[in-house]
Amino acid sequence: MSKLVRIFFSTWAAFIFMFWIIIAFFALVLTRLFFGKDMDRQFIIFLYRVIGKVIAFSTFFRVERKLHAKYDPKESYVVVSNHQTMMDIPANVVGSPESIVFKFLGKQEADRVPFFGYLIKRLFILVDRKSEASRKKSFQNMKAEMKKGFSILIYAEGTRNRTNEPLKDFYDGAFRLAIETQKPIVVNTLVGIKALNPPTGFFTYRPGRMEAHWEEAIPTEGLSLKDIDLLKEKVADLMVHRLTQRQNSASKKLSKS
Repeated sequence: MSKLVRIFFSTWAAFIFMFWIIIAFFALVLTRLFFGKDMDRQFIIFLYRVIGKVIAFSTFFRVERKLHAKYDPKESYVVVSNHQTMMDIPANVVGSPESIVFKFLGKQEADRVPFFGYLIKRLFILVDRKSEASRKKSFQNMKAEMKKGFSILIYAEGTRNRTNEPLKDFYDGAFRLAIETQKPIVVNTLVGIKALNPPTGFFTYRPGRMEAHWEEAIPTEGLSLKDIDLLKEKVADLMVHRLTQRQNSASKKLSKS
């Protein structure tokens, strides 16, 4: 696909995203005005299930959800996802199972974006990775949200993977959170998204289809912080399997043609 076409679709996607984020902004303001924070869970469900799907449909972004297990709607999970593109958040949202309602752990800088910043500052958990005090506060905030019944989605690689490797090294935070709360980890692997939105610049998006795989929960009961590396290895193996599975499938199709 030509660079000009990608610029067109990137501009269109940015317009659609901001349009619906402004709608969500006013909806949240009115919801908070009349109901306070009591409706935050319902609003997040509305944001994910309705606005998220409208944005995906309007930008010709097709997320094929692959659920490899059933999840307890009364349980809180630590969801660990790979991170490759700017479209990862819509993919996580649209491809998520109805039984898992999660809050993202996001970067503090995101609250500077007009309208979008207001939403995530009030509905998600933000962290300044350069500040030890901020990291500690966000960690306690995540624990508090899990006690309320929310799950937490964390990009274990920290930042987008711009390398040619399937994954970057994981940070400890997601695994430490799961162990300290004794809550299960659910792996969410986004497959095929890098081809739709390469992390090489801003105007790189093109329409297409990708897959969001959700694996069987990994229990952490009885584990200690000494088991963090073991958990990292399990999660990485699951992600690499899904990522290379599609590549191998594509290679076989090419070899047969």
